[in-house]
Amino acid sequence: MDLIVNIITALSGLYMITYFIDNIFETPKNLKTLKLNKQKHSDVYKIIDDFSATNIPLDTNLDNIEQILQNLSYPDELKEIIRTFKNYIEPVNFETCINRLGSLKINYVSLLHDIKKYSQNFYENDGAYIPKDNTIDIYKIFDKNSVLSHEFLHMASTGKKQTSGFCTLLDNIWIGNGLDEGYTELLNQRIFKVKKLSYTYNIEIIKILELFFDNPKDMEYAYFHNNIFIVYQTFLKYGTKEEFLSLLQTLDNLIETDIPIYKKVTAIKAKINLYNIIKRSYNKDKISKAKQILETDSLIKLIKNKKIVLANKQKHKKKVKKN
Repeated sequence: MDLIVNIITALSGLYMITYFIDNIFETPKNLKTLKLNKQKHSDVYKIIDDFSATNIPLDTNLDNIEQILQNLSYPDELKEIIRTFKNYIEPVNFETCINRLGSLKINYVSLLHDIKKYSQNFYENDGAYIPKDNTIDIYKIFDKNSVLSHEFLHMASTGKKQTSGFCTLLDNIWIGNGLDEGYTELLNQRIFKVKKLSYTYNIEIIKILELFFDNPKDMEYAYFHNNIFIVYQTFLKYGTKEEFLSLLQTLDNLIETDIPIYKKVTAIKAKINLYNIIKRSYNKDKISKAKQILETDSLIKLIKNKKIVLANKQKHKKKVKKN
């Protein structure tokens, strides 16, 4: 694993060249975004513990979900989504969905419908959930089912403070957006079996983060109770505050920049960092699962295979010399 880390670290220098090219020809906002994210998470360091101590979710077990749903009026295109969601989710995680479902509206935004809104969002967003209006806007009509189920999950995890899932506002500082989008799409895959995934780099990182929980359902509980602090406290079993905020910063960077080599290298380094942190648990099962996730990465697999080939060649040379 040390060899892999060294090679990845060397590769990480390549994305600086890409920055300059990208800065001139494509999206100059990337460098500024990364700088702002770094400053933002530095500011959060001073206040996250205070918020963590006071944000304790209240449980409401709904034992009559079926009856409640029958009495609610909601868009027809959500019926299959609701049925699948109800069969998967724990009742304790259903309250937010119930509270918002009855007034939820879905807008299919097309070029004819709203030229300005469509042109502003089509190339950057497949869809969006707007908490203050309790509406879902869909821009990619040709792939509307996977987009709709993703945005539905944002709705189902939006708390009273109008923030969704792990996206959280601390003293006017937004944190957790990259974690929220990645985990939302991971659940979108698990619950609704969508095939075309977005936020793939974030998902692979979050799969390792999920191993910090003894039961993955506890991370779902945190998500549907709009409580990133449960994730933070769980992370502290093996990691530090600095490492957690660095992870959040990385996940934000991955969804807010458009440089392919930067995203690839950054994601691999983040997974290796999490793997090294979870090794502190001395839990063989967690460590083994984290390693399996790491080795699904094509670049890590390639480097590992090359390392094995080189080792075998060295053994062969030694045998030849002895003979």
